[in-house]
Amino acid sequence: MHRRELSDMLTDVAQAVLAGAGTPAVRTTSMELALPVDVAMESRHGELVLLAELPRFVYRTSFDLPPSRLRVMWVERDAP
Repeated sequence: MHRRELSDMLTDVAQAVLAGAGTPAVRTTSMELALPVDVAMESRHGELVLLAELPRFVYRTSFDLPPSRLRVMWVERDAP
């Protein structure tokens, strides 16, 4: 299974959720999600990278490890 870096996966999830918000008149100031994720550590160019991906299938076999759970919250803040 191909896994992306955690930051890339979270950026894609946030963009997809915000794109589904509908009208441009709606402004999202905070968002909290609890996601199942498959995670791994990998060495890339001599550095450890945290990889994560949303599970591809709802159903898992006895051979699959259970997914981890990731809780993430985005909150709009005033610029300093």
